[in-house]
Amino acid sequence: MANKPGIFVGNSQFTDLVYADDTAVLAQLPTAAATCLSSFSEAASTLGLHISWPKTKVQNVGAGSHTPTDITVDGNLVECVESFVYLGSVQPSEGQCLPDIKRRIAHASSVMASVMICPRFGETSAYH
Repeated sequence: MANKPGIFVGNSQFTDLVYADDTAVLAQLPTAAATCLSSFSEAASTLGLHISWPKTKVQNVGAGSHTPTDITVDGNLVECVESFVYLGSVQPSEGQCLPDIKRRIAHASSVMASVMICPRFGETSAYH
């Protein structure tokens, strides 16, 4: 089992998370991530699809303070990040949800601040 790419949660193995055109590749080591991304790129190209390397990121999740360096996949630099937004949620390296909660509260606060009270009818309105 240790030679297969991906991560294990209990007895279940996961290699990737896919939603529409967003994909998260899961690997335990940077070298395994590079190999998986290379294979993914090759498979995508047979279907006429291409990876946007500038948008592709690598992240060390839940493994302490060790931050891996950027990796190179098929001659393309893949940046290592501390956090990123995936499907509208902040995914921090420490694996906690507090940064996402704070981001969502700040977003809701800015939306609520833009709502004005209509003085004539006392109704809320988003008109400026």
